[in-house]
Amino acid sequence: MTAMGHEQGAALRSQGAEGEGRQVWPPTPGLPTLHPGDRVHLVGVGGAGMSGLARVLHSLGVIVSGSDRSESQTTLALRESGLDIVVGHGRNQVPPGCSLLVRSPAVPDDNPELEAARERGIPIAKRAQLLGALMDAAIGLAVAGTHGKTTTSGLLAYALELAAQAPTFFIGGEVLDLGTNARHGEGPYVVVEADEYDRSFHHGHPQIAVVTSLELDHPDIYPDIDSVVESFRVFASNVRPDGLIVANASFPLIARALSDAPARVEWYEVLACEEVATEDRDRQSQADWTARILEDGPSDNSRFEVMHRGETLGVFELRIPGVHNVGNALAVIAVFHALDLDTEALRHALRTYRGAGRRFQELGRAMGVRVIDDYAHHPTEITATLAAARNLYPASRIWAIVEPHTYSRVAALTPEFRSAISQADKAIVTPVYAAREAAVDGVTANRLAVGLPDTWAAPSLEVAASAAAHDALRGDTLIFMGAGDITSASRACLEALRLRAVDELLAEADRRGLGGSVLRGARLAAYTSLRVGGPADVAVRVTETYDLVAWHTLALELEMPVCVLGRGTNVLVRQAGFHGLVIVNRCEEWCVEESDGDSGVVCADSGVTLAALGSTLARHGWAGIEAGVGIPGSVGAAVITNAGAHGWCMADSLMSCDVAGPDGEVITWTAEDLEPVYRSTVLKGRHDHLLLSCRLRVRRDDPEAIAARIADYSAQRRATQPAAASAGSMFKNPPGDYAGRLIEACGLKGYTVGGASISEVHANFFINRGNATSDDIEALILEAQLHVREQFGIDLELEIETLGDDDVR
Repeated sequence: MTAMGHEQGAALRSQGAEGEGRQVWPPTPGLPTLHPGDRVHLVGVGGAGMSGLARVLHSLGVIVSGSDRSESQTTLALRESGLDIVVGHGRNQVPPGCSLLVRSPAVPDDNPELEAARERGIPIAKRAQLLGALMDAAIGLAVAGTHGKTTTSGLLAYALELAAQAPTFFIGGEVLDLGTNARHGEGPYVVVEADEYDRSFHHGHPQIAVVTSLELDHPDIYPDIDSVVESFRVFASNVRPDGLIVANASFPLIARALSDAPARVEWYEVLACEEVATEDRDRQSQADWTARILEDGPSDNSRFEVMHRGETLGVFELRIPGVHNVGNALAVIAVFHALDLDTEALRHALRTYRGAGRRFQELGRAMGVRVIDDYAHHPTEITATLAAARNLYPASRIWAIVEPHTYSRVAALTPEFRSAISQADKAIVTPVYAAREAAVDGVTANRLAVGLPDTWAAPSLEVAASAAAHDALRGDTLIFMGAGDITSASRACLEALRLRAVDELLAEADRRGLGGSVLRGARLAAYTSLRVGGPADVAVRVTETYDLVAWHTLALELEMPVCVLGRGTNVLVRQAGFHGLVIVNRCEEWCVEESDGDSGVVCADSGVTLAALGSTLARHGWAGIEAGVGIPGSVGAAVITNAGAHGWCMADSLMSCDVAGPDGEVITWTAEDLEPVYRSTVLKGRHDHLLLSCRLRVRRDDPEAIAARIADYSAQRRATQPAAASAGSMFKNPPGDYAGRLIEACGLKGYTVGGASISEVHANFFINRGNATSDDIEALILEAQLHVREQFGIDLELEIETLGDDDVR
């Protein structure tokens, strides 16, 4: 199977090569062959599947345009990527010279753009036809199922990427670890989320298929369960006879669908903790693959032992929660085993996989309340999501804010919806999301909510978001579920909670009489040397150590994310900013305590600028930290990062420091307590402890001699470092080498993304040319890391800190 894959991968790569006459897509029956420069128009381009196709076609040199009925984050992102995307449908939107029009299954036949294409003789296709041809030209790996296919196909694509297989993939949601929902890769494998809606998964002949589940769904397409089973039977019959089907043994209907499949079938099953305890051997023996859950608690990854036909393959760990996701992971393990691919890459993928967008995706926390966004829109999915939350957060009150999806589904599965919703401690049901359907009398949110305890029907998404934000208590977990517009409600709720949190913080600070200059929505770019980054919910500038400790302690008491900025020289603030409290440290008192002889001790607040301190000490004949004059950050940041230059580092001069713990108690730490290493200490990256002041060892010397050393250091700095805005050295030097040399050797000096560049002077400095964004800088970071890893096999480690929600939770 693997050898065949290399041949097919080579064929696929040749099809994607640049140049006139080169086809960029495998021949598709009844459709024109696509070449670079051809025009393809996508109707319904904002959908998860259609947007992925648009991105891949665009990357292959096709001129892509598209339309959708409404604006969305997806259409905005496509437009920013250079695609011609319009909102609304009209006959004149089909471009001149269009070679092919691709329609979403949700687009009705009387759409004006479809009518215009028919009149002009433009071929019309569905996305599934193109993906089927793509799978047939390579090794197709198709993941089907009424639930779980996005998470599973995303994990499979991510694992293949980590195994250096460079897969092509088309997933029904953004894979967070891959940064997109679709990509054309150079490897032999094509991963496709095979959607049963509109019988889309009947196109193509995969080499390996996964079937995660089978239940009644999409009643607008399938009138009964028998029709669903029949559709999956057709899908299974298309798997190549020499191929493999990996199927979930927990769904009996799958066996009916696969009864006459030409390909070999391997079954998988997950045994929960209580089933393992009963040693139900008969159940285990029915599956080729079994996962025995060992741990599945609130603080650890799920750990499970994998058995294949009685042979133990070891223990695996999975980051994403839920027993159902262990099953999804087990299916991917079975596929990797069949492909004989790197197991260590797979293990790493399972440990680090964050899932797909809107699959139990935590948006953020505020007021001690956790807000989760989830795609669940079928009763089984809602039940599984709530069970995962209950297991992960056993002490939390679990809310379900559910947007029912399509009238036909609600009408067909009302009892199942009510049973699923009742699993939550509190629930809000929003109006039904119609999608492509007309309203049905009597099929309403109230039909699902009436009579259920602690459940009510909201008249709108806006009301549901507002009510949840108003009524939630500390420790609650709010899960917004649905496949329609519910994402707007989850984000509105989180924003409302954040506003509540800021109001609470400021009211309590006023009650306690805390000092400092307060600014809501402060633009953090103004407080960093790189001059990029979004706003903070609230910032306070303090000049007294008491206020520094009091604000920090108060934020921790109220469970608000908090960080302290000194001079902002070693930090990259992310584009979305920081949702919490930023304390701008301007505590700048210092003095010298002379000892006997020529030695002394400098006692300095953490907000003192290191360069200014070193220069002033030099003028008064005190030496010892003059090598740090070229380091523009604060003393506190320099201690925490063990900053250094010219063969000196802070640990060489540090005697002790005062640190406030989470409760505000101040403790003196010795230099050894900090465990200083190259450009780091145990305090780096920790926001629950606060460095207040430090004591530095200095000695007497001739002021002119000290000044001469400073001048020499400054000259070296001007000659070797850029003058433009930067965060200082971007990466730590790897053992025995220099990050700047490695980046330069990759030919990246001067490499530019947007308004940011890798410096021509020193390749380990990334500069803001005046209009850079945080995203530009992060793109440069990734580019440098990828090139150095590929060319030298070295993983560059950041020396700077990134500031954003993910870093502070």
